Amino acid sequence: MSGRNLISTSIAVALLVLVSGCLFKPPAQVSFYVDSTSVPPGGTFHIIVTVNNTGKVGLIGATLILNNEEFQILQEPQFPQILKVGQVVQLVWVVLAPQKSGVYPLQASLELKDELKRTWKGFYYQFRIMVTSKNIAGEGIKIKVDSPQEVVGGNEFDVQVRITNNYRDPVTVNNVSFVLLNGIALVESPKLPQAVPPGDSLVLRYRFLAPYAFRSGLISVVVDYQIGMRNAERSHKTDVASFKIVTIWQPWSATPDKLKAAYGQYYSLIHEERLVDGYWELSFNSSSSFDPVSLSKVALPIVNGSVSEYGASSKLMAWLSLRYNLTSNTSTLSPEEMIGKGSLSVPEEQLLMTALLRSINIPSRVVSLFNGSDCTIMPLSEFYTEDGWYIIDVKHGFVGTLDEYLASPYFPRIYQLITRDGYSVVAQVPSKKGTHGHIDITDDFTSNAEPRIMDVLVKRVQPNLRSKLDLVFTGLSPEERIYGLFILSSAPDDESLNNVLGTWSTERIQKTIKAMYDFYKNVPWKEDFRYYWKIFTGEVG
Repeated sequence: MSGRNLISTSIAVALLVLVSGCLFKPPAQVSFYVDSTSVPPGGTFHIIVTVNNTGKVGLIGATLILNNEEFQILQEPQFPQILKVGQVVQLVWVVLAPQKSGVYPLQASLELKDELKRTWKGFYYQFRIMVTSKNIAGEGIKIKVDSPQEVVGGNEFDVQVRITNNYRDPVTVNNVSFVLLNGIALVESPKLPQAVPPGDSLVLRYRFLAPYAFRSGLISVVVDYQIGMRNAERSHKTDVASFKIVTIWQPWSATPDKLKAAYGQYYSLIHEERLVDGYWELSFNSSSSFDPVSLSKVALPIVNGSVSEYGASSKLMAWLSLRYNLTSNTSTLSPEEMIGKGSLSVPEEQLLMTALLRSINIPSRVVSLFNGSDCTIMPLSEFYTEDGWYIIDVKHGFVGTLDEYLASPYFPRIYQLITRDGYSVVAQVPSKKGTHGHIDITDDFTSNAEPRIMDVLVKRVQPNLRSKLDLVFTGLSPEERIYGLFILSSAPDDESLNNVLGTWSTERIQKTIKAMYDFYKNVPWKEDFRYYWKIFTGEVG
């Protein structure tokens, strides 16, 4: 090959690399910081990662991987929906140290995911953690937090942060920020910066608003400060402290004003006394009206002690499964009549569940499939929360978010009926005129289904395997991807899922998904998609 051709080839390869997005320059500047390298056995410390998007596209995710299984990540930060080019985010991971004393080498690696679904690696940080029961005193600041342990949803609560300066020089507290649990809002904070003399303490008071939802986890307080009057980089430091908070939400004990604030446009569902539309009532020759006060006397003792709508619905479903035998005959749409029976059909159980939820001030409705004439097909119950809609599928014992239902073994058949056979998903709105008093909510179930299912699936996958999961789906067509998501989401447990991802090659997983999709794409799928997981793994032929 001539020199000119060699140069031309080199330029072509370089251009190809650039065009394909395989850039040599990383998409972000990443810095790591550990707030403490000496912790007691079973104690916690924080890994603070600052990500500055210096690339060409937005970033949508970050995964921290620890190379030592004796350390456990207790809580991961929530990455912004999109970190745009030029934006910076500070992420805090709460890490649990081993129970056994010793000096542990630890490597943390960060993987970033961009809008083009590419995974970027190569961000590493190595350090040592001393786990000891001895009190190792030294210079620094001490952060002490006073906070209530439990707060009722919709109420404000105060948090006091005491910062003690153990340095020989004065400290200036430049900024205090909080890594909050989802829905908790900061409503009042003191002015900064403030100086703290050596040996003195600074007390800062903050006020927060609790969400109308159950939350249980750690809030991290991030204190950025400067030692003395120097401007050198080493004089600027960051320390972190975390404290536990629990917020509870019991709508059956809430005032009408709080219920309206919590549920907004769906508040009216609480007072809707019919469960289904005229088509149902004509088909089964029965009224779906009920008395919520009467039903609340049944529901309240069952949900006693629950701290959320989810907890209440789980207790009600457990009660249903123990109280009633299952029958195929639907004889009534009246919840009061159902209460006294010994056996209920699936539609009857779904209607009764919906009525019981409404009786304790939880907005709930019946949803079903509609084939153009019949809107009683495969009924489910939905209830509304601050986090969106939840699904109750009493036949399969499922209670979870709508997205979790999309990633369950029970949704693929519904998806096939919608996308292949033209069915729609409808919510019963009996107050509407006409026999079919329902609204089309198909988009709630199908819009952006792939990324929504992937988000649920990723949470089940070990951090070190998440980039491999992305690679698996990169080599599939759109139809194969959704089918592959259904298969992997149908794994019976996380151990089985991670075993396949960890031991099978990417090519083997892709080939098996492709072959199964080609074989089953025109066949009515089973109601429980775990059947196909067993075929996928070779458990059944």
